[in-house]
Amino acid sequence: MSGGSASLTRALAIEYASDGIRVNAIAPGHIETPIAEAYWNKFSDPDAERQRAYDLHPPKRIGKPEEVAMTALFLASDEAPFINAETIVIDGGRSVLYHD
Repeated sequence: MSGGSASLTRALAIEYASDGIRVNAIAPGHIETPIAEAYWNKFSDPDAERQRAYDLHPPKRIGKPEEVAMTALFLASDEAPFINAETIVIDGGRSVLYHD
């Protein structure tokens, strides 16, 4: 997620908080989508490339679209009434690892 997107999320959240409007962002990492499939299929061994992506992540897989959707639903629900001005990273822990 860019610094501009994070700053916009925080600014809007503060601006509209007194109106009862919460603004949060979701920053997904690698998600298994048709775009990811198309990328892997460009390689001579798509399965090996997919496995390489999986191996970069602590759970040894990448995210699923429904996992991103569950986070969005949670943030929009009454179960998250005091979460505001946050960016939630959905990457299975990948962003906290050291990497080249």
